Amino acid sequence: HQSAEKEEYESKQKELEGVANPVLQKVYATAGMPGGMPGAGAGAASSSTGGAEQGPKIEEVD
Repeated sequence: HQSAEKEEYESKQKELEGVANPVLQKVYATAGMPGGMPGAGAGAASSSTGGAEQGPKIEEVD
């Protein structure tokens, strides 16, 4: 809407962010995406190497 004021846009943006942000945070948390949450940089890197050691066992079949 070209006739809408800046305040109207900001209000709608905040309303949308209020709904979308919690949903996206849950998606990032359940997907295990490193860096999805602030402060997850170093912790995610160290936990991903530990997870590789406990991953699925692959047996070679001839």
